[in-house]
Amino acid sequence: MSMSWADALQPQVALTALAAFALSLGFCMALVATQHWHGRFTHDDLHGVQKFHRDPTPRIGGLAIALAYAAVWPVVPDGFDATWAMIGLAGLPALAAGLAEDLTRRVGVKGRLYATMISGILFALATGYVMDKVDLPGVDWLLSFYAVALVFTGFAMGGVANAINIIDGFNGLAAGALVIMFGGFAYVAFRVGDDLVLSLALIYAALVMGFFAVNFPHGRIFLGDGGAYFCGFLLASLGVLLPSRNADVSAWTAILICGYPVIETLASMWRKHRREGSSVGQPDRVHFHMLAHRRYARRIVRKGGPVHLRNPATSIVTWVVPLLTTVFVLVAYDSAWLSALLFFVTAFVYGQLYRVMSLNMPRRPLGLARLL
Repeated sequence: MSMSWADALQPQVALTALAAFALSLGFCMALVATQHWHGRFTHDDLHGVQKFHRDPTPRIGGLAIALAYAAVWPVVPDGFDATWAMIGLAGLPALAAGLAEDLTRRVGVKGRLYATMISGILFALATGYVMDKVDLPGVDWLLSFYAVALVFTGFAMGGVANAINIIDGFNGLAAGALVIMFGGFAYVAFRVGDDLVLSLALIYAALVMGFFAVNFPHGRIFLGDGGAYFCGFLLASLGVLLPSRNADVSAWTAILICGYPVIETLASMWRKHRREGSSVGQPDRVHFHMLAHRRYARRIVRKGGPVHLRNPATSIVTWVVPLLTTVFVLVAYDSAWLSALLFFVTAFVYGQLYRVMSLNMPRRPLGLARLL
């Protein structure tokens, strides 16, 4: 007999979330405390176009989150403990590829993308949920074929996982955005009465918050590729589960919730495609959060603020975008066309803010700079 959220699930999920937070926090602190043993393998490189820190820092926060994910399994409420295990096992290829890159710096971009896509396909095979509808004529017909839906699910989940890696550039940025997006999924799941997705979203958020407590604001440990891919995979799993389990929820609702990393990734691909001789997988210094760092976070120092606050201040400024999509979801979660419209509104706002922050633009065109 299934348990209702109001009766028995709520306290069990609260206990599991608390345990997840404590375990994630504990594993992160342990990795920080023992970095003199493993630092030669785990410390982040101080050089590179996307590096904004000054001290050697372990970049294996993803390992701590994954260990906490496994360790909390015994207290996961009955009824979805098997789903918890299946999702965790499906995420292993994404985690392994990311950790391999964190430790060796020798795993190619394509190899990591394929690993995250494999995790997405394994998730679909293990749970039985696929993206078979996106509310687009013609596309939905193609997705009615299971093989097509299976491959598309792997591609979409791999894309979201890689998108989280792209936005992981400053202390707390990716982790804070993840918590906000998990909150968006939790809200929609609560409104439609989906106890499974609600519970998963809350526990996932707790796992990331344990890491966040050590990562923000001082950056004592980094998420790393392993953490970005694994957490991105968890986020993507909710994006598949929520519309698949609830006919009133469109895939566009999930896309809107994940709007910030998705738009950032699409913009990055378009920008690099237009730049002659530039590979789509090649890192650069003109992501949204990097421009926010240059244009706004540095003002803290100019106004007498501590230099070390530049990094976390960038995250606070950039969280405006995922917060915006979350606010949109509050009113659009049960409407496919409104969710799609607000996704493109977010993309427009993103584009305007990006233009404002670009070094070649006037300082306050259209007054949009006042939004940040």
